[in-house]
This record gives sequence, structure tokens and C-alpha cells, in this order.
Amino acid sequence: MNTMAKYLIISVAAVLACGLPAAGQTPADPLAIHSAQLAAMNAHDLDKMMSYWAEDGMYDLVSQPPPVPKAYVRAGFQQRFAAYPDFRMEMVRVLATDKVVVEEGLTKYTDTKTGVKITIPHVSIYDIADGKIKKVTSYNDRLGPMVLRGQAPAPVIPPLIPSVALPAPEPTGLSPLAANAELVKRWNGHEVAGIAKMTQKDATIFAGPLGRALSRAEMAALNEMYFQGFSQATIKPVRTVDLGGGWILMEYTAMSPHDGLFLGAAPLGYLVEIRVAWLAHFDTTGLLTQQSFYYDNVTMTTQMTTAPFPPEGIWITAVPTPMGNYLSKTLYTAQDPGKTKLSGTLEWINCLPLFKELYPDADPSLDYSVGGQAVMVGRNKYDATYLGYSRKINAKTGAVEIVGIWTLSAHFEFVALDRIEGYGPASYYLAAQDADQDGFPDAGQKPVVCLPWSWTCKRLTALPGCTPTP
Repeated sequence: MNTMAKYLIISVAAVLACGLPAAGQTPADPLAIHSAQLAAMNAHDLDKMMSYWAEDGMYDLVSQPPPVPKAYVRAGFQQRFAAYPDFRMEMVRVLATDKVVVEEGLTKYTDTKTGVKITIPHVSIYDIADGKIKKVTSYNDRLGPMVLRGQAPAPVIPPLIPSVALPAPEPTGLSPLAANAELVKRWNGHEVAGIAKMTQKDATIFAGPLGRALSRAEMAALNEMYFQGFSQATIKPVRTVDLGGGWILMEYTAMSPHDGLFLGAAPLGYLVEIRVAWLAHFDTTGLLTQQSFYYDNVTMTTQMTTAPFPPEGIWITAVPTPMGNYLSKTLYTAQDPGKTKLSGTLEWINCLPLFKELYPDADPSLDYSVGGQAVMVGRNKYDATYLGYSRKINAKTGAVEIVGIWTLSAHFEFVALDRIEGYGPASYYLAAQDADQDGFPDAGQKPVVCLPWSWTCKRLTALPGCTPTP
């Protein structure tokens, strides 16, 4: 263990031993805030625990989305404390910057119904600002506790033996951040040998989803099996934090169709996208000496065995505006068997004069949308482009004329089978910015106005009928 990690863990122990700050005293740094909050949690002092949270604080338990606000965090821990009198968290490692605290630990409690003692490995990231916890993002695995309770069979893990002899480690000479980026590059290239070359022979690796430590060779074998089961697997970093002392935290998404045998599961071809966190330590030669990674097995196996939500159908979209909801109908049609590309027709249901200053001559009842094109970018996630026009009737000729063009760059995703949420910026152009009159803004033209929008879509399904009165 490096000196920095030892110092931080000793600091946590010292705070716990000395107790919480005196009444009215606020911890001065993120590590002290984390320590005091942890001590209050383990003491089941809910009021004290939540006093360290910002009023707009959020808790993102990755295995059970979506993120929830402070009130739900309080209610959730109140239920845990009542259900499990010995509920507590034990720290394995705590690292910190001036804004982020990363804890790697064990959640422990006794299941009062079965008497089974539960231990859940986890890593949690605390974002702290202005002396308060703004967000906690926690990664753990739901399958492990289910196995302990007898609610699910234990996964069968074959012997983890690599198919070829591993090469000797080769120092990279890279800084921890650069070494981590190089490790991601080799992982995305499915370079089992290349990854092994970046790993010290005596490196210790903890696989959270397996609940066990792995050797360098076992990790290489696991990578081989993963690349066999997910031949297009790539990881996309979402956040990377240099924690000092050689330690790097990375949150990322891993995505690929399940197209090969993986841990005995036959491929069904469904797209799998999971959120993962890893904590890695690199020595002064740029080699990996320690690593932990965490994701939820239940999320992964569910996606391996179930198809993504079907996007086809009629959707009613509600866009909040200062004048009320702007309503439209969208019909999505898949353009390919994998449903990775969609075309969408869009029709306005109501008319709102939203852009009188920009398009003073426009008639809202003549607003027209060509529709949209959407491309799958993740499981149940799409990026889309929409095109539409503001129009008027020429009083002299009776012709319908274009007075403005708008485009929308959108991202939307399913939050349930029949519910979509989306957001994105809309660009508004004047008709004069389409000099060649091809229906698109000319190249190089900048929008007169750029506005952010968000919306909610509900799929049209069977609605309850009424009972006529005789």
C-alpha cells in the first residue's frame, strides 16, 4: 500500500476514534465530512448523517436507478436501520481530492428473516462542495446478496486459466493518468497480452461482481472470456479522477451485443450496456499494481436475456413551455432489423405562438415538421436530428411561404417500456439563411437563436373505455 493511501486510511481511523465534531462545528475538508457522515451512519444517527448532505443532494445507486434526492436517501436509510439493527459499513480504502472522496468498502448486516449475514463489496464516490455532500454514486452487485439468501443460484465460474502464457510486464514510463488511458486503449483493442504487459506479476485485483480477488493470470483469463462473449466490447470513460499517490478512479460504460458464449450463457445478440467503476493504482514505472472494479450482475444478466425496449409505435410528446405544454405526435419506424436506426414523423397537436419576436409573420397553425432520424447509441438510448419550418400565407398570392427553419439535436432514452425522456438544443434560422432554397440552413450559417429543450414521450397503448350511461 502506498504512503498516501496509508495516510488517508489512518486519517479516517483517527476521526472515527475521536468522534464527531463538536455541536455547531462543520468539518473543514471533504475527507473529514465523509468520515463524520460515515460515523453517523454506523451509529444509525439519521439526523446527524443527513446534516452533512446538501439540500439538493442526490444519491445514485447504479444498480437500482434512477438517482434520488435527499428526502428519499433519508427514507431509504431509515428503513435500513429499522430492518437491519446491525447495518454498518466498513472501509477498505478511502482516497480523496479537494472535491471528491472515494470509498471502497463493505456493507454488512444480518438478514433478520433468514439470519444470514450479508456482506456487499462496493465503491462509492462522494462529490462534495461548499462543505456538503452534493452527490454519492455507488456501485455494487445485487446478485451476491440474493445468492446468500437463497434467492438465486450461485454463478458457475470456470477455472480462470489463460489460453496462452502471459508475457512479462513491460514498464510504460507513463504517469498514472496516461497509464490509465493506455490501459483503456488496450482493453478496447481486446489486447489480452497487452493488458498483461501493463500489469505487475504480483498485482492484486478485486472483481466486485465475483466477490473475490484475482491474480494477474486469472484476470487475463476473465478478459479472454469477456472478449469471447462480447466481441464488440468497448469501454467509454465518463469520468476519470487522479486521486494522487498513483491512484486513478474511472467511471465508464461498457457496451457490446452479447454475441458469444460467456460464463455458460448462450448468446442472444441483445445489446448490453452497463455502468462500471474501477479503482487502479500505478507504480512509478507506469505498471498496474492494484485494481478493483464493480458493476451489477443482475443488470448485466437481465440485458443479456431480454431485448431492448421496442421503439416502434405512436408516441405523444409533451414539451414544457411558459405557455403550457407543446404537444406533438411521433411515429417511429425501424429502418433495420437491429432497430439501430429509426425514422420518425412528427405532427403538432396544438399551436403555440412561441417565437413571435423571431418570426413575427409566422402562423403557428402552419408550423410544419419534416420529422426526424434517430440512431441507437446505447441500450434504449438514441441520438436524433429533427427538422421543421415556421410558415405563413402570403396575403397577395395565397402561397405558403417559409419564414424560419429549425433543427433539433436530440438525445432520448427509455425510462420504462412506454415512456421516453429527451433533451437537446434547438437551432432557429431565418428563411434568408437558406439562400439556395434547398430546405436546409446554408453551410456556415449560425442560428439566430439556440435554446435548450426537454420533453417526455408516452407511447399510445390500450386506453380504458368508458361505460355509457343509459
